[in-house]
Amino acid sequence: MARNTKLTGMTIPLRDPNRNKRRLPLFIAAALVLAAVFISLFRDMGVVDSWRLRKTERQLRSEVEKLRQENALLKRTVEDLRGNPAVIEQEARRLGLIKEGENVIVVPPRQDARPQVPPKTGTNRP
Repeated sequence: MARNTKLTGMTIPLRDPNRNKRRLPLFIAAALVLAAVFISLFRDMGVVDSWRLRKTERQLRSEVEKLRQENALLKRTVEDLRGNPAVIEQEARRLGLIKEGENVIVVPPRQDARPQVPPKTGTNRP
């Protein structure tokens, strides 16, 4: 279908009938590229899973480091309790133990002392 123009005498095609046939390979290639991107992002061990795994790895490495520090502290405490007499005595006193030959004197509270009021833990408002 061509239309004649009176001004120039040229024919201008209204629409190319092979236009859709030429675009078909382009649409197929675009669909394949989109499918490949989608698959690479969301399949097992895709980009999204890799990001999640890296985040989990960072969290676990941080937790491992904290546990290593805690383990080192506990090892030092064990070593001190095995061989440092001052630490052993301090822990024994904390537990309420006494040395052999020591006397314990228990001092009862004074009668004229005001009774201690326990601190309030919360308000009882309705």
